[in-house]
Amino acid sequence: MDPNLFHIDYDRLLEILITIVVFSFFIERALSVVFESRFFIDRTEAKPEQPEVRDDNGNIIEEAKPAKEKKKGVKELIAIIVSIAFCYYWQFDAITILLASNDTVTLPGMILTAAIIAGGSKASVALFKDLLGFMSSAEKERKERKKNQTTS
Repeated sequence: MDPNLFHIDYDRLLEILITIVVFSFFIERALSVVFESRFFIDRTEAKPEQPEVRDDNGNIIEEAKPAKEKKKGVKELIAIIVSIAFCYYWQFDAITILLASNDTVTLPGMILTAAIIAGGSKASVALFKDLLGFMSSAEKERKERKKNQTTS
């Protein structure tokens, strides 16, 4: 291909970037219903070791429970799967659109676009939670527990 023929249409680029940001917000807000639910938090967050509980006579009331490790990568995996399904369903391939290299969208382009959207949703999570303070009550409780554990 002749490099002189390569050209990026900046109006198209701006539209694609805005679309990716908007889709990232949509997916992040949709997944927040799942990720911030008590059910999901209880099953994926780490829990400290709980010692055995004894009564006044020294009898064991409740056995000690071992510490539960945090399940890592679950949110990211769910976000990428949802993003791929989203891009596939709506046939959104930012790379093919930007380069105007083909008349049809491609699966690799949709997967790459989905990865960008999933990564963008992680950034929007940080924006909503850290900067703007938007989160569910279960997420607030989880942050408080985590804060109390690190201070004690």
